[in-house]
Amino acid sequence: MFFYKKLEKIEKKTFKLHFIYSIIEGIVVGVTLMNEFVFLRSLKGSEFLTGILFFVSVVVFLSLILFNELIRRSSDKRKLIRITALITRLPLMLFVFFPNQLNETGNLTMHLVFILIFFFYFLGTTITLPTINLLLKDSYKNNNFGKLYGYSATANKMAVLLGTFVFGQMLYQNYFVFRFVYPSIGLLSILALFTLSTIPYKQTEIIIKNKLVTSLKNSIKRMYSILKKDKAFFHFELAFFSYGIAFMITSPVITFFLESYIKLSYAGISTYKAAAGIITVIALPLLGILSDKIDPRRFGIINFSAMLIYVLFIMITEYIQQYTILANIEIYYTLVIAFFAFGIFNAAGALSWNIGSSFFSKTANDSADYQSVHISLTGVRSLIAPIGVLIYTIIGYKYTFGISIFFLILAIGILIVSTRKK
Repeated sequence: MFFYKKLEKIEKKTFKLHFIYSIIEGIVVGVTLMNEFVFLRSLKGSEFLTGILFFVSVVVFLSLILFNELIRRSSDKRKLIRITALITRLPLMLFVFFPNQLNETGNLTMHLVFILIFFFYFLGTTITLPTINLLLKDSYKNNNFGKLYGYSATANKMAVLLGTFVFGQMLYQNYFVFRFVYPSIGLLSILALFTLSTIPYKQTEIIIKNKLVTSLKNSIKRMYSILKKDKAFFHFELAFFSYGIAFMITSPVITFFLESYIKLSYAGISTYKAAAGIITVIALPLLGILSDKIDPRRFGIINFSAMLIYVLFIMITEYIQQYTILANIEIYYTLVIAFFAFGIFNAAGALSWNIGSSFFSKTANDSADYQSVHISLTGVRSLIAPIGVLIYTIIGYKYTFGISIFFLILAIGILIVSTRKK
C-alpha cells in the first residue's frame, strides 16, 4: 500500500490496529446479520417478537445520553472498551445451552432469552462507536480520516461478506448450528475489542466537577447546543432522521417478505447478502476517497438514493416474480437489482453513518460529542420500529414500502436544499 509509507508513525500503528479490529469484528457482524432469520426459521419466533428483536438492536442507542457522559468521565478509554467487551459479549456463551430442536410452536422462553442476549450485545455498540471515533480522530490527520477509515471499512465488509455467506451455508445444512457459532463470535468480538483498546491515545486527567445527574443535563444541553449552532449538521441529522424512519419501518418487514412471502432458503438469503457484500467491498474504497472530497450532506444523498432503489425493487418483487434457478438458488431479477443497490447503500452508509458526523467536528473531543448526538437520535427514531410491523400487519407490504420511499425522498430533498445554502 503506497499510501501507508506516507503516514506518520502514530497513524501507521493506529491504522494497523483498526484494520485488524475491522476484520475480526466484520466476521462477527456478518454472523449477526442472520439473526432475524435464525429467530424466525430455526427458533420459530413470531413476526411480532422478530420486530422486538430488531427494535432492541437500535433502541439501545437511547442509552448513549448516559454512556456519553460515562465515556467523557473515563480517564482510561482502553479499560472502558475492555470492560464493555466482557460484559456485552460473554452472554453469547449461553447459546450452548439452547436445545438442538424445537416443536412447531417454538419456545417462548428461548425467544425471550435470545432477545435479551442480543440486547446486551447491541448495548456495547453505544460505548464502542463513539470511543472508536475519538481514538481515530486523535491519531489521524483530518485529510486522511475518510480514506483510512474507508480502507478499514473495506476489510470489514469483506469479513462481513465471509461471515454471512459461511454462516448461511452452515444453517442450510443444520438449523441449530448457531448454538456453537454464536459463542464463537462472542470470543472473537472480545479479541477484536481488546485489539482496538491498544490504539495509541493521549490519556488526560479527568476532573469531575459535577454530579452525574447534573452532568447528564449538561450533556443534553451540549447536544442541543451543537444542533442549534451548527446548521449544516442540524440539516444532516434532520435528513438522517427522515431516512431513519424509512429504515426502521422497512427493515423487519423486508425480513418477513424474504422469509415468509418469497420463502428464500438460508442458502438463498446468504447468497443475496454475500453478493451485496461484494458490491460493498468494491465500492467502499472509492466512496472512502470521495467522502474526503465532498460535503458530507452531498455524500448522504448517495446513501439515501441507494436505499430508495433497494426498497423500490423489493416492493416491485411482489408483482414481478420472474426468476431463474442457479445451484438450487432462486435468482429473482428484481432482487438482483435491489441487492446491488443495497451493496452501494451499505458502503455509503458505513462511512456516512459511522464517521459522517466527525467531519463537522473540530477536535477529537468534539468528534465524540457529535457522534453521540448522531447515535442518540438513532435511538430516538428507533421508537418508530414497532410501528413498521404494525403498518405491515394492517395494510401489507406495498404500502409499508411506499411510506418508506416517501421518507427517503424527503431525506434527499432536505440535503439538496441544505447544500444550496452557505
